[in-house]
Amino acid sequence: MATIALLTLLLLLAASPPAKSDIDLQQEARDADFIDELPNQPETANFRQYSGYILVNQKVERQSFYYFVEAEGHNPTSKPLILYIINHAPDRPGSSLLPAFEQVGPYTISDDGQTLKSNPYSWNKFANVVFAEVIGLGFYLSNNPQDMYSTYDLRVMTEMYQFLVEWLARFPAYKNADVYIAGQSYIGIIGPLIGRYILLMNEKTQGSPHINIKGLLMGNPQLDEGILFYLRMEANYRMNIFSNEINEDYRKMCSYHNKNKTAYMLCLSPLSEAVKLEEALDENNVYAKICPVDPTTVESDTFISSVYNCVQQYVAGYLNIPLVQTFMHVREPTWGAAIWQPSGVLDPESFIPSAVFLRSMAYNISSSWRPWFDDGVQVAGYTETYADGKLQFATVRGAGRKAMADQPRRTFILAETFLANGNLPGSKYVMS
Repeated sequence: MATIALLTLLLLLAASPPAKSDIDLQQEARDADFIDELPNQPETANFRQYSGYILVNQKVERQSFYYFVEAEGHNPTSKPLILYIINHAPDRPGSSLLPAFEQVGPYTISDDGQTLKSNPYSWNKFANVVFAEVIGLGFYLSNNPQDMYSTYDLRVMTEMYQFLVEWLARFPAYKNADVYIAGQSYIGIIGPLIGRYILLMNEKTQGSPHINIKGLLMGNPQLDEGILFYLRMEANYRMNIFSNEINEDYRKMCSYHNKNKTAYMLCLSPLSEAVKLEEALDENNVYAKICPVDPTTVESDTFISSVYNCVQQYVAGYLNIPLVQTFMHVREPTWGAAIWQPSGVLDPESFIPSAVFLRSMAYNISSSWRPWFDDGVQVAGYTETYADGKLQFATVRGAGRKAMADQPRRTFILAETFLANGNLPGSKYVMS
């Protein structure tokens, strides 16, 4: 009897499947994240796309949602990898999927909110791009609801590092790729933090894991809140939004060097006048048309109408279609080294403050202020390089804070040139 029992046990052990390796598990996860196609996308696509979740905190199972598009053409793993994030601004809802479907991704959304169309200036023409949600935004998930309000910078910094580590484990073909951190606005604060943290962790781990961080691409970045607060008024004055009287009062009563309460109270008077004059303008581009919103819709406080306007509204509408979320593997709709810095000249919070901030850093100028061209004839903006070419500042004519949306061709040229470590194009003609 004992012999029979032993034989049965041996047979059961022999029939048990072998434990799956980490490589097998990552392969399964990657296959599950593959998107065959998105609803209503154009028929032709010469790249693969994926979306899903990456665990960034095991204790409370915080998971960052991502959407990844491979570079077009053959051998995408030989091209750079861009991590594109939109960080949480306390007074501005957002999602990294907005630039994915509005500015730099392979598709934009038609005004019907349902049909995709090809983006001729998609960044995946020269790089692999992964759009990742930071804590509290988009389809980000957590077992702790309070996490959605704990969006401080150090948490974003450590989680985005962990995201890259885990994402590269799922997509090991990109482990040796040159990595760039990209974004807009608040990326000027969080981008350098993430980049520096990656460098520190590379030293600490001594090569395993290692992230081959190469630089930052920061669009209209916030760099110094004091300079921004003070000089945005100067920018608005130069754009003929404020009168000379308001500008003079602001200069006298407001200073980013003065932090005391009395000075702040004096500053409120010209500041309140300035706010009134700005109310009817698009804060991202003062010369852009305002998208009209039906007041009755806003009063109903529906999600899309109260948060998004026009193009962003189309994006939000598309991403809230249940079939789209199914195709993108959304589990739960929880909306809620070198540096490239383009600045749209129509954003009052960026161009002048950025230029003043860079001057305050006292970097040596490698290449003096000059125009750059997008077709050899028309001036696309102006550029200057610092610190032996490691820091490049460029303006984009005709663009506001969302430079990639306002001037997709020009920002495409900027990003492609930066990743190739090249020089922005000059004029076809001899400039006297």
